[in-house]
Parts: sequence; C-alpha cells; structure tokens
Amino acid sequence: MNKLSLKAIVILVIISFLAFVTIPWSYAQNLSFQNIHSLRQSTTIIAQAPTESQEDNGEKTEESKELEEVEPAPVVIDGQEIFEIKVNIAEFTPEQRAEEIKANIEKVAQDTTISPESLKLIDLEGLRLIQAEDILIATFSESDAEADNTTLSDLTSQRLLIIKETIIEYRESRTQESIIRGIITAVISTVIAIICWLLLNRTLPRLFKKITTWQRQRLNSVGFQGLQFLSSRQIGNLVSFLFRIIRYFLIALLLYIYIPFLLSSFPWTKPLGVKLISYFWNSIGLVTRGIINYIPNLFIIAIISFIAYYTIRFAEIFFNAIKRGRISIRWFYPEWAEPTFNISKFLIIGFAFVLIFPYLPASDSAGFQGVSVFVGALVTFGSTTIIGNIVSGIVMIYTRSFQLGDIIQANGIRGQVVEKTILSTRILTPDNEIITIANANLIVSDITNYTSSIRDRKTPLILKTTITLGYDVPWRKVHQVLIDAAKSSKGILDNPEPFVLQTSLDDFYVSYCLKCFTNKPEQMGVIYSELHQNIQDKCNEADIEILSPHYAAVRDGHQTTIPAEYLPQDYQAPGFRLEN
Repeated sequence: MNKLSLKAIVILVIISFLAFVTIPWSYAQNLSFQNIHSLRQSTTIIAQAPTESQEDNGEKTEESKELEEVEPAPVVIDGQEIFEIKVNIAEFTPEQRAEEIKANIEKVAQDTTISPESLKLIDLEGLRLIQAEDILIATFSESDAEADNTTLSDLTSQRLLIIKETIIEYRESRTQESIIRGIITAVISTVIAIICWLLLNRTLPRLFKKITTWQRQRLNSVGFQGLQFLSSRQIGNLVSFLFRIIRYFLIALLLYIYIPFLLSSFPWTKPLGVKLISYFWNSIGLVTRGIINYIPNLFIIAIISFIAYYTIRFAEIFFNAIKRGRISIRWFYPEWAEPTFNISKFLIIGFAFVLIFPYLPASDSAGFQGVSVFVGALVTFGSTTIIGNIVSGIVMIYTRSFQLGDIIQANGIRGQVVEKTILSTRILTPDNEIITIANANLIVSDITNYTSSIRDRKTPLILKTTITLGYDVPWRKVHQVLIDAAKSSKGILDNPEPFVLQTSLDDFYVSYCLKCFTNKPEQMGVIYSELHQNIQDKCNEADIEILSPHYAAVRDGHQTTIPAEYLPQDYQAPGFRLEN
C-alpha cells in the first residue's frame, strides 16, 4: 500500500470519526429544545384572532392580512419537508409559524410519554388547533385552507395525520437499533469509499501511463507548415496537467458523495447530509433544465447556421464557376469573383451572427451587453483608418486598377504587384524591395498600369525614349538609325514596327522620340538599358555624334566624341582655326 492510499484511508477515518462525534452533540442540542419552547406564541395567536366587532366596523382585520401575498415557508423535520405554511396569522409570518410548528413537533417527539394517538383537533372561533396533551403543536385558520384550495376540516385532518407519522418516524430513527444500523451503514460506506479511492489511485496512473505512451508515439509535436506550436515536452506537461485536474475532480466527487451519505446515516446529522445532497442534485437539475430549456434556441441556431453554411457553399461554387469561365456575365469580370465571394461570405456570416445573437446564452445579461458596447466602442473609435483602407480596397477591386502580377507605378514607386489585400497592397521593385502601401493612400494617387493594355486590349506596351541631335544631321538618317537600334534590342517586337516622332524643333537641336513595342513590361528596365546601348552603337556606326548641341556650337577643331574604334585608322583631329 503506497503513501497516497494510506493518506486516503486516514482522511476517511477522520471524517467518519467526526461524524460519529456529532451524534451525541447533536442529540444534546435537540434535548435542550424541550425546555425552550412554550405556549406563549400560540396563545398570542389565539388572543389576536379577529373579532366580530372589528368585522362589523369594516376595519382591516388580521385575517385580511393573511390573504396578502407572502412567501411560503416549509416545515422541515430531519431534513424532510412535511408541509408548507403559506399565510400569516396575526403578526406571525409563515416562516415564524413554520419554525414554531417544527419546534413543537420535535418537543412532542422527544417526549416519549406522549403517544402519537393522543394528538387531537380543537375548534376555536375560525381556528383549528392540533394539540398533544398540554402542548399546542399548530394553529390553522380558514386562510390556510383557502391557500390550499380545501376546507379547514380536511386540511387539519390531513396535517394531523402527517404530524403523527412524522413523530413516529422521528422516534424510530433514534432508537438503539436505528443507531446501530446507521453505524453499520457508515462503516460500510467508509469501506466502499476507501476501496473506490484505492481503485482510483491504482487505475488512473495506469491510464495516464498508457495515454503518455500513445502521445509519445502518435503525437510527438503539434505544428503547421514547419512551424512548431507545441513540442513533445509541452504536450506531455499539458496531458499531465489535465490528468491531475481529472484526478482531483474524481476525488472531490467521491468525497462529496460519501460525506452526505455518511451524515444521512444518523438522524441528528441527516438534515445536513440531505441539504448537501439536495445542493448536488439541485445543481445537476439546474444545469439539466438549462440545457433542456435551451434546446429550442439551439435548434434555431442550428437552422440559421445550416442555411448560412450552405448559402456560402453555393456562393463559393457560383463564383468559382465565374472565375474559371464556366459562367459568363457580361458586366462581371472573372477577377471580381474571388473578392466578391469573400465579401459575400463576410456579409452572410455577419447577418447570421446578428440573427443568432439573441439566442446565445446570457445574451440579454448586463455583462454580455457591456462587453458588446465596449467592443463596439473600440471598433468605432479605433478603426477609422482600417475602415478607410477596406473601402479603398473594395473600390480598387471593382475599378480594376490593377491585378496580381501587374507592373504598376504609384506614389513614385514602380514594380510588380505581389500581394493585394483588402487593407494594403505590396509591390516588388526591380531592386527586390517589398513596399507596402495602404489602400487609402494608394487610391488617391495616380496609378500607371503597364500590364492592363496587354491583358485586356491585347495591345503591346509602347516604350519611348528621346534624344536630341543638331540640325546638321539629316533627320531621315536619324530615323533609320534609331529604328535599327530598336530592332536590335531584345524584348522589342518587330510587329508593330518601331517608329520615330520629331517632337520639337528647338533653337540648337531637334528632339527625336523613338517609340517601340514590347509585351514584357516586367523587363522594362533591361530593355531600356539595352535600347540605349544600341542607340549609342548605331549612332557611332553612322558617324553621328551624340552630344550637347550647345557644346558643338562653341567648339571647333577639338577631338571628336566618336570612340576611336569607329574612326578611320588615318584619322587626325583638325587644327584650331580663328577667322576674322
């Protein structure tokens, strides 16, 4: 036998000993009542009964007060209710009358010289008394009979029979044979409690060991996509904690069942035992009634949840069909399908919650309402910016400003859209920088989309660059050189062909704008770089200097800016000349 089992036995023995000790003490307490109660209160009740003169004068009598609504009070003997007192008599409340009747019944029951058969009924001007020799046990009036929907004669006859049976049971429960039976019952219950305690101490560790073994073999850790939430050790500690909680609960339940049963074995402690047991069953009854009464609300919640769930399922199927092109709506674009489904899902869940809220447990309580008001205040005062971003995100979705993967420029930032949420947008720049822009800021800026024309209109993107050359260079030659440079660049389409526009004729130079087509906007930076390189090469090959016309106007005879590999081998820089 381990130490824990020994402790269990010692505790149960101590509890049993304390219960046995309470027997003589309680018995002595009950005996002391014999010299306390008297007929004073009952005599007062009779003396204060209503008279005919009071009724004739129309005054408010004590009997009329009995008809006033009062709280019924039970008469309890040895923890058992025998009947209820529901009305006042004179100035005495039902609770006072019940206590007086209880004391008188116990007084008669403890006096073994009084036979239960000697109890009798006495009529007294609208009252009926139950008396045993010189002890007035109870007084009843017409108001008592009216409260029980019967006659005063039937009421008192019934109460007299109940009091006789109660006195007999009271005396039988305190006989030597009953005490011995109670002791035997207490010993047996103690032994059973010790056996149950030992079984718990023997069974629960084995069960815990099996659960721990299974956990180590089957549930080593808890994680998601490589992220570990609970390690094996943490899960083991959690299982151990739950095991201790269950163990303490079962032990407390065992003691709660054992102690009231032990106290109920003796008449002097039986009221306490009955009260403890009643608390237990009242709690179970309260929970059970609460569950049963909540079933209609639960049924309504289930119906609303069922309808909301399958509405969301139908919306998901419908919008997925639009997204995949199986369903075509002329004014509804496929890229709207997913965000529209998310918005619809949110609205359906929100509407279902509004309908379910009144049927939730304690939804009408002050605490629940206070929490709701607090949360509402937080949302109202703390989410202005968030709501602005949400509205901006929805607006951008349905204005089709851009989509995932598009190359855009906004707020001076150019890059590819890699994430698009209801609150913000993330852009990947050519330098591999992720920049997050709030939708509220994004919607008020000018957004340039380099991809939408290729995707929606099937028209390639135009790349353009401008160079300035002096009037001494033939423009037709410049056009051909620039077009050749564009065709030599990777990423530039041959069809449509590149073309050149002369955008201005300035004082010292002509502006040539080269425009070419590409379907790879994500490579704009590389294409521009290669295009500029090819323009330099083609101009050098065609003996065209790319330099500031202002510089060309003031120099004469200096070294040309064309690289040496493009010049003839016998090239010499001309001398510097000055003319009058």
